[in-house]
Amino acid sequence: MPRITTTLSLCLFSSLTLAAPLKGAVYSPEPGVICDKKAGFCADSQGISIAFTKQFLGDKAEQKMIEISRENFDPTVFTLTNGVHCEVKTRQCTVSKFDSTVDAAHTQALFGGSTPAAPNHAAAL
Repeated sequence: MPRITTTLSLCLFSSLTLAAPLKGAVYSPEPGVICDKKAGFCADSQGISIAFTKQFLGDKAEQKMIEISRENFDPTVFTLTNGVHCEVKTRQCTVSKFDSTVDAAHTQALFGGSTPAAPNHAAAL
């Protein structure tokens, strides 16, 4: 039994230490979701999500995103206030819109381990 406990502890410790922190006002409230407090939106592997924005940032942020979504708006491509740029089509986040170097921490937080699914945000937009 001690061997199983030690192995489990090492696995949990390893998975926690491998995750790099996100930068600036960006955080991941749950796996597969990132939120940008400063910009006022949250996104998942399908793009900016009004539902997650409301859940994690509140009603004011939700209303702001509803207003923005009425304009010429592509929720599948976005740049966070820390400069990191994410695109659903490529399933990657890069260090900036002008630098195609993959930002591993943000890519993992947003797309890691998930598989493409049918968009569920179109109805909200």
